[in-house]
Amino acid sequence: MARISDDELIRHLTPPPGIRIAPYPARRDRIYRFSLLFTGIGLVGETIAAFFHQSLAMTVFQAWVSMALVMAGWTFLVWLPSWRWLVRGLVTAGLLLWPLTSIGGWALSLAGAAIMAAKETHCFHFWAGRLIPWAVILLGVTLVIPPARVAAPFAWLILTVLWAFLLQGRWQLPLLEVH
Repeated sequence: MARISDDELIRHLTPPPGIRIAPYPARRDRIYRFSLLFTGIGLVGETIAAFFHQSLAMTVFQAWVSMALVMAGWTFLVWLPSWRWLVRGLVTAGLLLWPLTSIGGWALSLAGAAIMAAKETHCFHFWAGRLIPWAVILLGVTLVIPPARVAAPFAWLILTVLWAFLLQGRWQLPLLEVH
């Protein structure tokens, strides 16, 4: 993670002119961080299950990741309401679709995760967040195109490692709070 100065952190926590946001207490940021951690734990489980071709475990970890991303999506700090509702909608729809269609659930949940990672990168300069959207696309290709499915466990591994670096960077920041 690139070192972010205190002034830069304050600048990113100050909404642009004309944008009003509800207070964001430190407690909400703590919930967000733990939901990112639980997402990471679920991705580790999904990766291991993918390498060992354990479909039941993969289904369980998909539910785990989807629930963690719903919590992250609903505690996500972003100034623009349209982006906030887009992420909330994607991760919630991903969780709701999970029992009906695994691939559809993953597509929506991971799209929301990619947007959150890109926003974290934009604000806090996490290098991993710049690559996570591309890793999600790569994973999507391996899940959708039959000949590429052989590479799916490796795509899961790439996403999991990148998520771990994003998580590390986020946990190194002080708790964010907006009054």
